[in-house]
Parts: sequence; C-alpha cells; structure tokens
Amino acid sequence: MKLEWEYTKDGKPVVPIVPVMVLPEKRYGELIGTSDNLIGILLNSGEYVDVPGNRVRRIHRPRKG
Repeated sequence: MKLEWEYTKDGKPVVPIVPVMVLPEKRYGELIGTSDNLIGILLNSGEYVDVPGNRVRRIHRPRKG
C-alpha cells in the first residue's frame, strides 16, 4: 500500500483517515503511520499493531445519503 501525503500551506502533513482491513484475520481499523514496509494501524478494538504492507487492504466506507 502506497500513500501520497498532502501538505498544508505551512508545510505540515495532512494525515488522511484511511480505513483498512488486516489480513488474514480480517481485523478492521485505521492507518496511522508507515515506516519502511510496516504499517501502523489502530484497530477498532483499541489495540495498536504494526503489520507488513502486503497484509493490509484499504477499504471504502459506504457513503451516507
């Protein structure tokens, strides 16, 4: 998973909320950081995990409407 960061006018990164699923356990959470090939995820259970990028899939939340 590759992310492209956006920056504010003063140079600070805008961190998007990226909902993800961790495989093969099918645990859900939000991406909060990356380093090398590890992705930091805050799971919906409140637990924090670092997992390899090949085990993470971005998911799309249904639109309200």
